Amino acid sequence: MASVKELTDSVQQDVAKVWPHTGRIWPGVDFSDHQVLLSDGSTTYALDAKGMKPVSAQDLKQNKIDIPSPDSFDVVTWQGKPALIIRPAKDLGAGQKADPTGLTAREPAYSFGLASHEQFHPYVQNAPKSPWTSLQKLEKSAGDRTELYPLKPEPRIARAMVYNSLLSALQQPKERDAFLAEAAYWNTKWTKNYPEDAEGQEATDLLEGTAKYFEQSAIAMAAVDRPGDPAQVRAYLAKTLKPMKVASKGIEPYAIGTVALLNADAKGLDVKESLTTEPTTPLAALLKGVKPAGSQSAPADVTRGIEQGVQASNKELGPLIEPFVADVQDKSKSVLMLPVESVSGSVGGKGFYTTEELPISITPKARATFKSKTGTVRVDGATVGEIDEDDKGYFAVPLDLDDADAALDGTRLTLKAEGLSGTVTVKAATNDGQQFLYAQ
Repeated sequence: MASVKELTDSVQQDVAKVWPHTGRIWPGVDFSDHQVLLSDGSTTYALDAKGMKPVSAQDLKQNKIDIPSPDSFDVVTWQGKPALIIRPAKDLGAGQKADPTGLTAREPAYSFGLASHEQFHPYVQNAPKSPWTSLQKLEKSAGDRTELYPLKPEPRIARAMVYNSLLSALQQPKERDAFLAEAAYWNTKWTKNYPEDAEGQEATDLLEGTAKYFEQSAIAMAAVDRPGDPAQVRAYLAKTLKPMKVASKGIEPYAIGTVALLNADAKGLDVKESLTTEPTTPLAALLKGVKPAGSQSAPADVTRGIEQGVQASNKELGPLIEPFVADVQDKSKSVLMLPVESVSGSVGGKGFYTTEELPISITPKARATFKSKTGTVRVDGATVGEIDEDDKGYFAVPLDLDDADAALDGTRLTLKAEGLSGTVTVKAATNDGQQFLYAQ
């Protein structure tokens, strides 16, 4: 995309083609009056199914909307309508790498898919008047999205093969039953052999699997010449989606939920209503009554690809996670505590991990903006951890106050590091000999 205006124009065409007909994807969903704001930080446009128009900084201020950091978004209300504001990457997707699974589209489809996906969460799954009771039930016993570092390949191979079997079922309908039996085998192996990895994942599988299915279906409807033809939409995705050969725990709920629901559609299974009320997942709904196949082996290229990918990930994550864990446990270091409630927009980063030494959720290369009454802190590439304390959530960042990049003058903290910047008033507290600085 050459400009944000060009990107907006392309996204608007997709919105006009698809959003008035989102009920074809999920019963009862109507995005016909939903809005999207696209901004590069200086120029902003608003769009909906009827058209697009420029938006001034004054308009944003009057609607109490802040422009997020590059490559992030925020759920907002625009002129009384449900909306999402997106600030694309600085290069507007020019440097975006191709996703080998096909699950992440290139621009402009990426922004259109993001707008569809991220509005499905608050306005469908968590609709104020009719939230999904299924999610509410599952979230009470849900685990988190973290993956134990150092990573292990075996659970990832099992989950990748669930997805690959489902994708084969979609692509080869005459052999669908056999492939579904293989998917059931791999899912059983994952839950039985790696219970800690599987524990509490149902909520994420339902939450993200259904939203990704909605996103992918919307992208496909925008791409085909007969968007009202479900078979053509499925055929498009059957060609676009590719097998997993390098997997991650974070991707799996999105991928498995998408192809599970596409297979359910192809089989004529009416599972969507039950997914809103019953504590189950798209995969469980699809495989209900399916007898697992006999012992299966993953193809050599899948095993090799995932093993190599896990090795490479551990090598990359080590310098990001290990110093963070050491610094948080170093009592000579202070820890900045940023309230989760002060997050402005979305929180991005390189996945969610945990360690045996420090069993909290850790996000390397985090991207987030924290705004409070006393100041603003921007995280852009630093590693952060999530800590619950007295029923309140915080993002924790270790600091060396002897470093020139962090200065505490009374209660005023100033941060000047490349990945952590801003000023905010803090309240200091000591716990077990270590100083914690709570942003006010």
